[in-house]
Amino acid sequence: MPQVSSARIPLRQVMALLLTAALTLSLSVVFTVTSTKEAAALCSANQFDGTWRSSDARLKRIDVWQAGEESGCHLYAKAWSVCENDSSYICSWGSRKMGDSPEPNFQFVGYNWSNADEVLQLRMQDRSHISVWDSTDYHVGKRVSFTVAMYKSSP
Repeated sequence: MPQVSSARIPLRQVMALLLTAALTLSLSVVFTVTSTKEAAALCSANQFDGTWRSSDARLKRIDVWQAGEESGCHLYAKAWSVCENDSSYICSWGSRKMGDSPEPNFQFVGYNWSNADEVLQLRMQDRSHISVWDSTDYHVGKRVSFTVAMYKSSP
């Protein structure tokens, strides 16, 4: 019967392995905390945040705000247009979560109506101006699109 010798690991190798594991864990905690702080800073510094207005009755106002969730910070929007029944008021379209975009100066909001699907694409021109492209696809096959220039209201 062959003999199996027990392998002995020198104390130096064990200590080096433990030190490497501790450093790796420390660095991963630092990177996680840093990434979380950077994400929160990006969220709070979002330039879309605020109330945007236009003189176009089809899209009078857009409110944009941020809200944190477990998965990170997201932007939400509520669009407003002149009410159909009374043109002296503006009516809300309802709040929607904005779609994520790889471009920092572009966001979109989607609305699904009973007779159409509508998408607003917001593009930052500068800190106080955006252009909003509105595209509506009606279920009967008709498509309407237009662009609105909006300015940021003072707080």
